Amino acid sequence: MDFQSCQQLIACKINTLGSERVSLEAALARVTASLHKAIVPQPEFRQSLRDGYVIGDYGQHVGETVFFPVSGMIPAGRIAPPSLEPEKASRIMTGGMVPKGGTRVLPQEDCVETSRGIEVPLAALKRRNTFIQEQGSEIAAGAEVVQAGTVLLPDHISTLAAVGCEDIEVYNRPRVGYLCTGSELVDTPQELHPGLKVSSNRYLLDGLIRQFGAVPAYLGTVHDSADKLAAIIDKLSYDRYDLVISTGGMGPGKYDLIEQAFINTGGDVLYNGLDLRPGKATLCGTLARTLFFGLPGPPTAVRALMNCIVGPALLQMQGIVKHYPITIQAHLTHDFAVKRPGVMQLKGGILSFNNGRCEVKEASKLMPPCCYLIIPADRASFEKGEPIAVQLTSAPFSSTVGEP
Repeated sequence: MDFQSCQQLIACKINTLGSERVSLEAALARVTASLHKAIVPQPEFRQSLRDGYVIGDYGQHVGETVFFPVSGMIPAGRIAPPSLEPEKASRIMTGGMVPKGGTRVLPQEDCVETSRGIEVPLAALKRRNTFIQEQGSEIAAGAEVVQAGTVLLPDHISTLAAVGCEDIEVYNRPRVGYLCTGSELVDTPQELHPGLKVSSNRYLLDGLIRQFGAVPAYLGTVHDSADKLAAIIDKLSYDRYDLVISTGGMGPGKYDLIEQAFINTGGDVLYNGLDLRPGKATLCGTLARTLFFGLPGPPTAVRALMNCIVGPALLQMQGIVKHYPITIQAHLTHDFAVKRPGVMQLKGGILSFNNGRCEVKEASKLMPPCCYLIIPADRASFEKGEPIAVQLTSAPFSSTVGEP
């Protein structure tokens, strides 16, 4: 199956998850399930933008200065007097509530204090800036503040608190089970001995699943045994997983048993191969309500396919409309030869900027990619400086997002 058909097919099989209400303190990195509007305006009242004096209405004046008698003080956080008479002034602090009848705040640096009041240059009364912020001038009551499908950042939460929201409706996080297959795999370095290796995909997937806003559940490392694979896959139909990922066991070899075990336990195969590298040996199917992905074993393949196929499925489950990776143009910093051309390929890349130009180089094995070079099937090589399409990494969540 080609890459675009794969994306369309998966999108048709996904339903947005249910929702719950959480406190603002628990809302970071969750996805809003509904539109949230301002309950109270911002600012909530007419407020002063300067330390100085608020004055009442004033008429025509001659001369270079105007005198205002002063009474009272309005600090921030205190209810203002009921009203301010014309031609009178009150001391006011930044953030103080402007009383009814107040028409202008005069910054203290424009005022000369006397024993009876303040003297103000006439020019200060003619400025266009009144140094008063009107009620609701930033956000009116009832205004739309955060749209549905928004990944909540600290800035969103701060704004929601300011406009009177106490709890937020968010989509449930997908629960993702994952297993790694291979008789040569162990879970920890302490278990190593000749012929065995640590299942690095266990740790890679735990982090990537969290970066896509989901809750990982490690199902273990499974040896290359048809019976053991069938047993663990059969159990999935009784557990509440929204999506399951396996790694390894997807080639044409004797011990590549995932597809048959999946079918034997009632799985419905959507596709069992992609016209894409990495991903040629990839399975996608459904097991009751659970979406199942059988990925290849190499971590570089797991990383790439999580970015462009599995991760977007998790984002779609959480109501994020733009769930596919963004594609941009960048210029290669080196010549690039394509191994085994004839099929679309994704290669990990590192972006940089040089004299205002976006550049990209192929990532080494020890460099986590921040993008993927998209290599069309009909290209065998690229020259240094040539533009190439790159797919950005698409995980919008912090890797430290915890379980609910």
